[in-house]
Amino acid sequence: MRVLVLSHTYLRRFNQRKWEAFADLSPRHGVLLVVPNGWRDTHFGPVNPEPSRHPRVHMRVTPALFRGRGTLTFHIDPGVAVAARRFRPDIVLVEQEPHSLLALQGRWLARLLPGCPTFTFFTWGSPPNRRRTPPLRFLERGALRAARVAFAGNQAACDQLRASGFDHPIHRIPQVGVDLPDRPDQTRGRVRRELGVCGVVVGFAGRLIAEKGLLDLAKALAGLGHLTWTFLVIGRGPLAEALTLRFRAAALHDRLRLVNDADHQRVGALLTALDVLVLPSYATADWAEQFGHVLIEAMAAGCPVVGTNSGEIPAVIGDAGIVVPERDIGQLRAALRRLIEDRALRGHLAACGRARVQRHFTHAVVARRLAGCFEQVRARPAKRCTT
Repeated sequence: MRVLVLSHTYLRRFNQRKWEAFADLSPRHGVLLVVPNGWRDTHFGPVNPEPSRHPRVHMRVTPALFRGRGTLTFHIDPGVAVAARRFRPDIVLVEQEPHSLLALQGRWLARLLPGCPTFTFFTWGSPPNRRRTPPLRFLERGALRAARVAFAGNQAACDQLRASGFDHPIHRIPQVGVDLPDRPDQTRGRVRRELGVCGVVVGFAGRLIAEKGLLDLAKALAGLGHLTWTFLVIGRGPLAEALTLRFRAAALHDRLRLVNDADHQRVGALLTALDVLVLPSYATADWAEQFGHVLIEAMAAGCPVVGTNSGEIPAVIGDAGIVVPERDIGQLRAALRRLIEDRALRGHLAACGRARVQRHFTHAVVARRLAGCFEQVRARPAKRCTT
C-alpha cells in the first residue's frame, strides 16, 4: 500500500512517527509526504521541515502559497505531479478540510495519476455557527463527491459529513498518536529539580488563550485554601501577563511557574513532572476543542488528567480521568482538591491513562487502524476514473 499525503502537518519528526509506524507494518507500505517549506507560527515560533529517517517514508518539501494558513495552503511546486507519478500511490490522502485548496489539489492529482488512486481526506470539522462562503461550499462538494472514504478526528466532524450528504464510510481516528515512554518516572525527578518544584504540581500545556479556560483554572486553584500546590503553565499566548498579574494580586506568585520556550520534545519531558494535567476548555460561538492532544501526551507520561465536557475532551479521556462541566469553577476546584489530597487516586488514574493510550492512541495503533481502512477501501470496486 503506497500513500501520497498532502499536508502542512508532518514537517516535524515527532509528527512523522505515525507514517513510520505505518511503513513498518509491511515492506509493501510506502509514504510520500508533500509538505510546505516552513512558516512562522504566532504561538510556537518557526516551523521548519525535518527530513524523515525512515527508508520508506519520503518527504517532498515544496514552496507553497499561504503557508501556515490552514485551508488556504497550496503547493506550487510543478514537480509534485512528476514525483507523485513516479511514486504510483494507491491512496491520495489530503490531511486538510474538504473545503481546502489542498483537497482541490489532491483531487486533481488522483485524477491524473495512473491506476486511479483512491482520493480521501482528514477533517476536524467546523464550528456549527461558522458559515462558509460559496467558493468554499463549492470546494467541499467537489471533495465529497470524489472521496470514497473519509477520516474524521471527532464525532462532530463525522456528524457534519453525514449532514453534508457524504454516504461513504467515515472512520473516526486521531490525526496523530503519541509514543509511550518506557519509564517516565526516570525523567520526573530531574525535571522537577530543574524547575525547582516539589509537592503536588498541577499543570496546563497549550496556547494561553481565553477559550482554553486558563483563567477558570487559575481561579479554581486560588480557592484551594491551605492545600500546597504549584501551577506549571507550558505555552505561549496573550494571557501570559494576565495570568501572572492574577497570581501576584492573590499573593500566590510563588506558586506559578511559566515555561514559554519549550519545543515538543521538551514539553514531553515537562509533562512527566506533573501530578495532574488540566484542560479546562470551553466552547465559544466559533470554536470547540477538537481533540485535546495534550491529554493523550499527559496520559502517556503517567499523569492523571482533568478536562471539561467541551468538544471531544470527554471521548478522549473516557474513564481514565475526571470530566467536569465547562466553566464550572466549583466542580473543577472540587476535582483538583480530590486529586491533590488523594495520592492513591492519582496513581490509579495514571495507570488507567497509560493503559488507555496503549489501547487507542499510540502511533502504532493509529497506523494499524489506517492500514486496515485503506485495505478495505481498495478491496471495493473502484469508481471509473475520469479527467
